[in-house]
Amino acid sequence: MATLHIGDIKAIAQRAHDDAAFREGLFAALQGDDREEAVHAAWALTHLPKGDVEHIATHREMLAAVATTTGDTSLRRITLSLLERTDWTTTDPDEVPEYYVALLNFCMEHMMMTDEPYGVRSLCMKLSYTLSLPYPELLGELRQSLLMMEPSELDTGVKHTRNKILKSL
Repeated sequence: MATLHIGDIKAIAQRAHDDAAFREGLFAALQGDDREEAVHAAWALTHLPKGDVEHIATHREMLAAVATTTGDTSLRRITLSLLERTDWTTTDPDEVPEYYVALLNFCMEHMMMTDEPYGVRSLCMKLSYTLSLPYPELLGELRQSLLMMEPSELDTGVKHTRNKILKSL
């Protein structure tokens, strides 16, 4: 696959907006063996119009599986970004899907990992907060985890995300 530029990505996103079958092909490419194709597909999906977020939400389970199992940090960051855009308030707190729990556990663990890129850590913090909102005991655990992070050792972006979430708690 050739190198794509932002203009190409925006054109792909526009086609995905207009063509449901093409959009589904992009989601399928995320699970394929071609790393470059998967990253490009995910990147294009991040450029869908905001009104298309429901299309992303219908693929949350698959996106969570990709994010939590891929060894590719770019694909992990982009799929977490897609997941972060979806509305999680529609999930029934009494019937929590298995992938929801797996994603929350992954995010709680990876937001603390100093070898994760800053973008992944920040997205994990945001998702941990969003996924924990219906559960006060999880919010307490999240707060404790965030307080354990030494601010002087954090990148500016991670520190900002941490502080913003702590203020919300």
